[in-house]
Amino acid sequence: MKHLLRALLLCALFVHPFFVQAQKSIEGSWSNSQGDVSTWILVTDQIISVTQFETSSHKLLVTYGGSYHLKGKELEIRQEWNSQDSLQVGQLKKITFQKKKGQIQLEQQVFSQMDKGESGKMKGAWIIVGNFSGDVLSRRPNPFFPRRTMKIHTGNAFQWIAYNVQTKQFFGTGGGYYSTQGNTYTEEIVFFTKASSSIGKKLPFEFQIQDGIWRHKGQKSTGGPMDEAWSRRKLLDHN
Repeated sequence: MKHLLRALLLCALFVHPFFVQAQKSIEGSWSNSQGDVSTWILVTDQIISVTQFETSSHKLLVTYGGSYHLKGKELEIRQEWNSQDSLQVGQLKKITFQKKKGQIQLEQQVFSQMDKGESGKMKGAWIIVGNFSGDVLSRRPNPFFPRRTMKIHTGNAFQWIAYNVQTKQFFGTGGGYYSTQGNTYTEEIVFFTKASSSIGKKLPFEFQIQDGIWRHKGQKSTGGPMDEAWSRRKLLDHN
């Protein structure tokens, strides 16, 4: 009888929608290259970003993304930003989706996994909430609405995006690979809209996470000091 109950419990677990959703998780970083076009997809527990850039020049072609939901064989993205078409902001984009071992397929494109098991201390979506002067934090009055600057991290890749959800404006983006060791956070820039001279740079920063705030301190890729405060998006997003 005990064995029968255990078997029934396991069956119920495996068909539970939450378990199915977990099995379909696509969190991580994914890439595809066709000709001179590279496509990166970065996925956190809350946010997905799709970015295309020229492989040779690293010039941005398009980036869009927002919150997402896996529904059967469809990936639904509620767009918060779209660098190519602002009219798409707020719209629901539906993409045919499949997941295979180490790969995902969106429409006809197959993407290979870039991060393979990295723990990624910074995993998730972050919103800039202010700046430090010395050790004093000056908070922005409205860091989440209508304008927001968000940085997303998977196990090994990052991307920041600046945009306005009300006016649907896109202000810029940049991304690449990152790593953490001790109190050092290092970015390697792969694409960057503000200054092409920053592409290829490896930038070490001091980093510390305390009381829910990530302190991001160092030198900007374009020069000059920075000492920023970031908060996890889930602490600000109450929708």
